[in-house]
Order: sequence, then C-alpha cells, then structure tokens
Amino acid sequence: MTSPATIAAPTTAAVEVTGLSRHFGAVRALQDVTLSVPAGSLTAVMGENGAGKSTLMKILAGLDSPTSGTVRVAGEEVRRFHPATLLSRHQVALVPQELALAQDRTVAENIMLGAEPGSRPFPDRRRIDERAAELLDRLGLRVDPRDAVRHLDAASQQLVVVARSLARQARVVIFDEPTSILSPAESDRLFGVIRSLQADGVTMLYVSHRMPEVFALSQHIHVLRDGRHVGDWPTAQVTPDEVVSAMVGRELAAEFARHDTPPPAATATPRLRMRAVSGAGFTGVDLDVAPGEVVGVAGLPDSGRIELLRGIFGADPVTGGELSLDGERFTARAPRDAIRARVAYLPGERRQQGILPTMSVADNVNILTLGRRQRLGLLRRGALRRDAESRARDLRVKTSTTAQGITQLSGGNQQKALLARWLSIEPRLMLLDEPTRGVDVGAKAEIYRLFRTLTETGVSIVVSSSDLPELLTVSDRIAVMAAGRLVGVLSAAEATEERVMALATGAHTMKENA
Repeated sequence: MTSPATIAAPTTAAVEVTGLSRHFGAVRALQDVTLSVPAGSLTAVMGENGAGKSTLMKILAGLDSPTSGTVRVAGEEVRRFHPATLLSRHQVALVPQELALAQDRTVAENIMLGAEPGSRPFPDRRRIDERAAELLDRLGLRVDPRDAVRHLDAASQQLVVVARSLARQARVVIFDEPTSILSPAESDRLFGVIRSLQADGVTMLYVSHRMPEVFALSQHIHVLRDGRHVGDWPTAQVTPDEVVSAMVGRELAAEFARHDTPPPAATATPRLRMRAVSGAGFTGVDLDVAPGEVVGVAGLPDSGRIELLRGIFGADPVTGGELSLDGERFTARAPRDAIRARVAYLPGERRQQGILPTMSVADNVNILTLGRRQRLGLLRRGALRRDAESRARDLRVKTSTTAQGITQLSGGNQQKALLARWLSIEPRLMLLDEPTRGVDVGAKAEIYRLFRTLTETGVSIVVSSSDLPELLTVSDRIAVMAAGRLVGVLSAAEATEERVMALATGAHTMKENA
C-alpha cells in the first residue's frame, strides 16, 4: 500500500473553500466563507466558541453538508459530503476532539478497520498486525498492535486515530483541538508526529485556541468570527495580539453596563476564600470573592473553569487546599453540604444536569424546599403551588400555569425557572455555569438584571462562561483559567476581550518571553 510520503504533491491548493454557507433554520453557522489551504502546509483555523470552526471542519470531513458554496480538494469538487466519500475519494481525514475508537478491539483492528488486507469475510490477521505495526513505527508509537485500545493513554489513542488516517492514504488531516485532553509531555509527542507528517507532504488543518502551539506549528492562520472569514496571514507575518483582535473584534452590547464594584479590600472578610485549592481538572487556585461581587471565570473548554465550580459545590471532590465561607472553613463533600451552606450551582448543561424533564414547572422550582411544605409527612400541595407561582412571577417565567411541563417552556424560561429554584434557598453564593446559554436576548437581559438585584442585597456570584462579551458585561473582576491553573485576575477597568484571550490562550507568555 502506498504511503502519503510517496504521493506527489498536487500543483493546486490542497483545499479550496468558496462562498461556503451553512444555515440551521434562522441560525447562520457559516456565511460566505472563502479560504485556501496550501498543499503540504499546516494551516491553523482560529476563532472564539461559536465562530463556525467546528461547522467548517465537519463539512470538510463530510460529517455535514453546506447550504451553499463549494469545496475542492486537490482541484476536484466535492459532490457528496459523507465521511466515507471524503476519505476514500478525496483522502481527507478527521482526528476529532472526541476520539471514536472501539475500546475493546485491538490497536491493529482499530487502525485497519474498513481497510483490512485479505478478502472481506476472511481478513488476513497477520497482515493486519504487520501493516498496523508499520504505521505505529512511522508515528513513533511503541505499543503492541495486538493490545486492546482501552489500555492506551489519551495521547496514544489519538495517534491510533492518526494511524487510521494514514492507513487510508489521507493527504489532508484535520486536527480538532488535539491537545485539549493531553498533558504537556503528551502534547510535545504529538507535535513531533505532526512535524514528521508535514515533512512527508501531508497537508494539515489545525483547530486550536492555544496560541503558542499555533504559532509554533503553523505556516498560515485563518480566523473566523460569527460564522464569517475575517482574516488570514502567513504565521510569520502576524502577531498573537493581531490574531486575538481579529477573533474578538466586535462591539459589546452597550445596554448592559457592568456595575464596577470596587475590588474587595484586603482587610475585609471574603464571602468565598480559596487557597491552593485543587481538584479534578484544576490545581493551586487562590481567589477571593467579596460579598455582593460578581467574579467571572474565563477560559478555554479544557481550562478547568467548569471543574472549579463543580469542586466548590461538591459535585466533584476537592483534593487539596482550603475553602472558607464568610470566614468559616467550608468543605462540600457532596452537593447537599453546599445547599445547606446556601451555596447554589447552576450547571451549564441545562437539559442533562438541570431540569427534571418529566416534571412540572412547579416541581422543578420547588424541588429543594419540599421539606418546608410538609405536615405530618404529607406535602401541602396548595402551598407548594403558591410558592412556585410567586417565584415564577418574580423571575418573569412565562408559563400558562406552573402545572405545565417544564420542557414545554422556551430555553430562556427554563433557565429562569432553574434560577427560581436556587433562589428558594436564599443563597449567599451562586455558582453559575453558562447562565445564558441558548436563551434569547430578552431573557438574557432579565438574567443580567437579576444579577444586579442579587448583588445589591449582598449575594456573591461566580460566573463561568465561554461568552466573553457576557463576562465583560456582568463581571466586577475576571479570573482567567488555563490548563487547570488561575493565570490572571483582571479588574473591570483592565479587562478587555483581547487581554482575556491573551491570558487564556497563552499569548501573554509568548509576549513576555519575546
């Protein structure tokens, strides 16, 4: 079987995208995107969450089809958008962020699946193992091809997916956030493989938020913003600051002014105090949150910002360090401990972790306070109904009746019902992950106003969000996480999208070391 190293480099661009659009109903995920990927290059595609990167990569890998526009690979137009077609006819392969491997099958079987030597009913096991061993050796992966994939670490499993691509003679390989689950040492190993592939003439598209690795590996950078292609440069002719500016270059909504609370005084007792706090996905976090303060937590998907909130709430264990609430030692071994301490947690995955989908609006709102409305072991249904109606009215939850199923409400009204649930415990600290994800602008404005009302009564709020304009809008300070560590805290006056992104992607360290 011929390897990519022996395939003659095409005279045209490896990939050409012209006028590409993808609409999901009224949502325009991509709008008139045109770009070119030189053959044999590593071309980075960057942008904020929601910029359209994933949609573009899915189209190029055949997992989705465009609404309009064309894609050409080595000069040939793609007529059928299907993974098998993109791989077999156009030699385009995807190494996804979520690896799709058969965990109980062998390394060799995963590599050669669908490309086994021998006849279809009787594949040649010896040749399968031999061919897999050749590809593993090429990638410098020293594992037994007869071992089960589940025994491999994350980095090795990722290289198995790369080997699978090479087994099918891939000329274009797409890497989607390849280092998000890797340690620094594992990332370095992957980078060595990537450089080796490029030396063999393989063209690569590389999606990442991490600025240092993009500048270390790529020859070209393209930036998407709000579904549009907004800029491209040879890597050597652009700075990290210029890339960040292109990624975030949009105006913030002026109608939601942050309240610019002064930073907590060093002598004041913090509402929440963290010292060297560590857990699954984060380590050594030092942070204070004052009464009535909104602290935003920014970071890339693998930064540890979500895990930090879960650790404080007791949804995941805290393995080190100390936390205190209003000056008293605080440890939540389980969420019930946090709820007793009047700490609320709104998860980012509303449907999977928030709402109780088979229950009514009233039951969803009242679930944490049922004990207050019991008499002789029996629930006082009338009192519960009045409680739910009052809380729903306070938060302007639009429902014909609180007896209505919660799944019949819009996303924004579901979110407000969940907030009403947590307000029922009269929280002193609220931990909110993606509080306005999937809600319309009207519901978003109401949630922001709620923040203002709560903080005026002394409630402290910690907000984790992938929406930078949102964090800039609501936060008094922004704590930035990267690779599980707190890398900076910016006041409202200091915080800009560029500065936050520079910290989150590591561009600030590149600037300091230049």
